[in-house]
Formats: sequence, structure tokens, C-alpha cells
Amino acid sequence: MIRPEDELAIRNLVVRYCLATDDADVDGFMACWVSPEEFGGYDSGAFGNLQTWEALREFEQHHVGPGGSANGKRHQVTNVLVVGISADEARVTHDMIVLEVAQEPRVIATGRYDDSVVVRTADGWRFKSRKLHVDPGFFELMKKWQQGQAQQGT
Repeated sequence: MIRPEDELAIRNLVVRYCLATDDADVDGFMACWVSPEEFGGYDSGAFGNLQTWEALREFEQHHVGPGGSANGKRHQVTNVLVVGISADEARVTHDMIVLEVAQEPRVIATGRYDDSVVVRTADGWRFKSRKLHVDPGFFELMKKWQQGQAQQGT
């Protein structure tokens, strides 16, 4: 349904999405998405279900801004599957590994983006909607971190 060069463009879109977050480039991140009128939502599980393009932009500004949880992190993509639906639409599933890189390097989170909807626009392939499933180990890590912070405060 889609050509090999379209699959490559979609895979590059996934990479640009991660690099923009890692580089705290909100404009670059939002350029990975369709226009506000076409936006289909971003369900990021633990981070919220964002229904508008503007809400996503606000989230990303905080996420990569001072004190945001993406600071000092690197997002790695693996197991990318692109399934063509038509010549102008595809679904993308991939795993995500988030690394701490500003301090002692370690894996801090893993998850999977399931069936992200990507569509061909006048500007190339863009995300229309995404759904992130964060793996349970992330929440265990957060509990330990919060417990450690509470113990330091006493």
C-alpha cells in the first residue's frame, strides 16, 4: 500500500519525534504532527490523554522545559513496524527505551507506541494520533525514587 520511500520517511518521522524531545525542540516536535484541525489525540498513559494540538504543545513545553521530566534523557526507538493502510495512511508500532544521560547512564523507562496513525500531508508524513503504553517497571522505579526522596526529607 505504501512505497519503500514512504516507509523510510515514516521511520525518519519517528526518529525526528524522539530527537526533537531530546533536543528540547518544541517546534521540531510539533512539526511531527498534523495541523491542529486534523489532530486526533495523544494518549500518553501515565502522562495524560491530550485531546488537542494546543494541549500537546503545552505538555511538550513543560516536558522538555526547565525541570521537565525529559531533561537529561535520551529516547531510543526499536522494533519499528510500519503497516500501510492506504497510499496516504499508515499505522506505526514501536518500542521506546528512555535512558538517563545527564547523570549516571541507565535505563529509566520502557514502553510501546501502539498503532500510531500517520498520514501523508503536503509537508510529508505526520502523526495524527498516538497511544503510549508505559511498561509497569517505570512505575516501580518511580515509587522507589519517591520513597528515596521522602526518606531524604526526614
